[in-house]
Amino acid sequence: MNSETKNCQNCKKDFIIEPDDFLFYEKIKVPPPTFCPECRLVRRMATFNIRNLYNRKCDNCGEKTVSIFNSNSLYKVWCFNCYFSDKFDAQSYVLDYDFSVDFFTQYEKLRRIIPLLCLEQSGNNSGGCEYANYTYGSKNIYLSHNVAKSENIYYSVFVNRDNKMCFDSLSFREDELCYEVVDSNHNYDCSYLTKSDLCISSKFLFNCVNCQNCFMSSNQRNQNYIFRNKKLSKDEYNKALIKENLNSYKTWEKLTDEYEKLSENTVVRFTKMINSVGCTGNIIENCKNCLSSFYVWGSENLRYVTYSVNALKDSYDMLDSGRGERMYESICSGRGNYEIGFSSRTFGTTYSYYSEGCIDCKNCFGCIGLRKKEYCIFNKQYIKEGYEKILPKIIQQMSDMPYIDKNNCEYKFGEFFPIELSPFAYNETMAYEQFPLSQEEVINKNYRWFSKLERNYKSTIEASEISDNILEVKEDILNETIHCEHNSSCSHQCTNAFRIIPEELQFYKRMNLPIPRICLNCRYFIRLKRTSPWRLYHRSCMKEGCTNEFETPYAPERPEIVYCERCYQNEVY
Repeated sequence: MNSETKNCQNCKKDFIIEPDDFLFYEKIKVPPPTFCPECRLVRRMATFNIRNLYNRKCDNCGEKTVSIFNSNSLYKVWCFNCYFSDKFDAQSYVLDYDFSVDFFTQYEKLRRIIPLLCLEQSGNNSGGCEYANYTYGSKNIYLSHNVAKSENIYYSVFVNRDNKMCFDSLSFREDELCYEVVDSNHNYDCSYLTKSDLCISSKFLFNCVNCQNCFMSSNQRNQNYIFRNKKLSKDEYNKALIKENLNSYKTWEKLTDEYEKLSENTVVRFTKMINSVGCTGNIIENCKNCLSSFYVWGSENLRYVTYSVNALKDSYDMLDSGRGERMYESICSGRGNYEIGFSSRTFGTTYSYYSEGCIDCKNCFGCIGLRKKEYCIFNKQYIKEGYEKILPKIIQQMSDMPYIDKNNCEYKFGEFFPIELSPFAYNETMAYEQFPLSQEEVINKNYRWFSKLERNYKSTIEASEISDNILEVKEDILNETIHCEHNSSCSHQCTNAFRIIPEELQFYKRMNLPIPRICLNCRYFIRLKRTSPWRLYHRSCMKEGCTNEFETPYAPERPEIVYCERCYQNEVY
């Protein structure tokens, strides 16, 4: 079998399907994709609202709840108490399959009549997670999302296991007492780390490992008392740190600018990969044969997978997945799934396609919210023989009568849901974060734009009125609504104003950190810039005389000096 070049029906660019790809598609009995890998990723992300939360009423009991669905949503949204009570039976909402109407239009009809859960959470959280989305086995999680087995986490995203008391961070694991860490694991008492692991009591480190009491440095290994990349004695280090006047917000402003320049002007390894073989991508650990994948741990035989946290095998085109095998084109699914496709929030499920919110199901197609069910289509129960008889006819009908979106793209069996049928507007989803578009660009692409993301909270104090010294900030700051310095002049979905909560003020004082002057959303989008994009570029090592080539997330126009593994190791050690 040879590789084939296809033209993406969405972006009109060519992409290649390799022989191993064809073997995978044959194994799970789906046709090859007609969208390129990046368009497939955007399509999945455009159905994934992970961060935007709204106050609204439960459509069943009328009580106030917090939801990923805004109050103008076309869907019925139930609070946790109602959704997980005897009042809800997913099989009370069924459709008979209509062969005169395309599959995706019928599925959207089902989605609009069945109640949807306000937030995605597991039942094993221990409390204090009312303002958290996609949170599992955790405690006291506030305005943080995609959190697993952690506690006391605030304003953070992609929190992967065993983290405690962390604020304003992105993609980290086994960190404690940390602030503004990005792509960094196993750290304690640290602030402003990027791609740094196993560090203690350090600040402003880039790509450092096993460092203790280090400050404003890059590419350090197994060091202590490093100050701006120079070795000092313990006394010299402590005196230098005191001179920095870290109590001051103005000082931190200068330090963050210095840190940005440090990160841009340093030598970087072409990718961050640990104990992995046969892999391409970034942030990959203990993996084998994972290609064009990002943020993957303990997995093997993957391609086009982003954020897989636990033993995923033989799968393609997954976004935010856990344990499973032979999964394809799905979102936020795991816990032992086997052979699922084009689905979201499915757990412990096998041989099921085009479903969402289904748990411990088997042989389901086009279903929503089912638990421990088998042989269902559009939530309607079939006997085994009836299911096996009608399903091939539905798959054939999906090809004979495809859904055609407003951009004239055809959706047959084997394609994920069209963006125009997403439950969320483009700027409510992860797609906006990773592939930002202006409102005009979104409308021109025939996607939806939600125009009420700007909350416009009324402020009671200007950021400039806050004391420069954190030690001088009084408890009455907790009663204030602070005006964000960006004042919606950015593209960060600025809320214009924000509050400081008691746990937050206590943390800032303990860590000697200044009160922020910009809102949660603005801080998040600025933090995103410290990560690498979820795409790869073919480049050559920039070390003079080296001819090694590689795939890297560092685009050619970026300022960093990118080295191959061998040259980087020679530079650092």
